[in-house]
Amino acid sequence: MDIREYQLSDIPAILEISRRTWGGYDQLPYELDELIANPNSFLYVIEYKGRIVAFANLNVIDGGKTGWLEHMRVHFRYRKRGFAWAMTQHLLAEAEARNLNRVRLTTAIENEATRQIATQIGMHQVLQMKLFWKGNYRGIRWKDDSVPIRACNSDEAYDFLNANPDLTTDGIVVYYWHAFDLTRELFSSLSNKFRFWRTEETGQGGALAFGYSQIFHDAPMWASTIYALDVPSFYSALSHQLQVAKEEQAEGMLCFHSPPFQAGGEIPGLKRGTFASSLVLFEKRRPFLSLQK
Repeated sequence: MDIREYQLSDIPAILEISRRTWGGYDQLPYELDELIANPNSFLYVIEYKGRIVAFANLNVIDGGKTGWLEHMRVHFRYRKRGFAWAMTQHLLAEAEARNLNRVRLTTAIENEATRQIATQIGMHQVLQMKLFWKGNYRGIRWKDDSVPIRACNSDEAYDFLNANPDLTTDGIVVYYWHAFDLTRELFSSLSNKFRFWRTEETGQGGALAFGYSQIFHDAPMWASTIYALDVPSFYSALSHQLQVAKEEQAEGMLCFHSPPFQAGGEIPGLKRGTFASSLVLFEKRRPFLSLQK
């Protein structure tokens, strides 16, 4: 078994593994070009008997503080043979060598294999965010504009979360399947592709929403995050995001939101055909290699 940095000749094998992951719905093929173009991203493969059987990526974020463990994939014929564990140990060694302060990863709460590995290497759960995926949402007639929503810029978005620290666990911001430290620089960088909205300032409650359109299996998808202080603001922000998704002509909507709220609830059209889950964020601080399997 040889663990090494990827080569361009490995790309077909990486894509083949990805196509057989998550029932064929792996998003990685649509993100691979951006991933390998990122100078802070380090993609590794496992070569076993002349074949690429696994890969994973270490992304250095938060100004060099955090090693983001992502895109762990093992060929379906080679699972449960220890390749995921070997790759995880390699990523931890790389994080140690780069003097990173911590490593983090996110996964769906149903992903027991990843959660088990995270626990085995000494990671602890930092936070959960609820999420839902809804296709065929355009027929939803429900609308809630009880709390006015307006567009805002990245500075206003940062200021809203910074002024309401209870909304973010340890100052960590979640969007899509990512988690970053809350900084003004982060929101400035997000403004390249994200749009931001917040409720009007009333002195009570409030919500922030931000999202962007991306391609998911050759079709546009709207991905958004909602942080809300109260139920009316949450539902108004959610209603607005559904409308934005329609305006963007997205085929589906993926929404991450604060744990206290229910996206389905009594909303007509969101009760059925909606996949609901939770994102779980794990973290481990140095030293990274203190535990063994």
